[in-house]
Amino acid sequence: MHRRTSHVKKLNSISIDSSSVLQIGDSKEVNARSNILAVQREKAIFYQHEFEFADYAVFSVPLPAPCPAEPICLDTFHDCPRIHVKKVDVPFTAASSLIHIGSTDCLTLETRVKTIRQLLRDEPKRERRS
Repeated sequence: MHRRTSHVKKLNSISIDSSSVLQIGDSKEVNARSNILAVQREKAIFYQHEFEFADYAVFSVPLPAPCPAEPICLDTFHDCPRIHVKKVDVPFTAASSLIHIGSTDCLTLETRVKTIRQLLRDEPKRERRS
């Protein structure tokens, strides 16, 4: 990895979510992983240990490693050993995302989300007799 110095004059970020990374400068390796179990109920009553990650296969199934269709050949030339950034505006970074100003050798990001919506059933309407 080619080492460089990163200079950032201004960075605006309102929110950095779980397992997200804001990295200014070089890194050897970045690993970010998020498991999210989002439960939405019309009536907000929750019980302890009601929802466990182990109960949902989406959190345990191994992800296949991506394999590029063809080898990637990359030649870079860094004319200047410094990275200069005047301004960055990133209002929000979601789960396991990366804002990185610098160099890295290895990057692994993973997010798994299970969304559950539980709505109350409407009672059947009864017909009125006249």
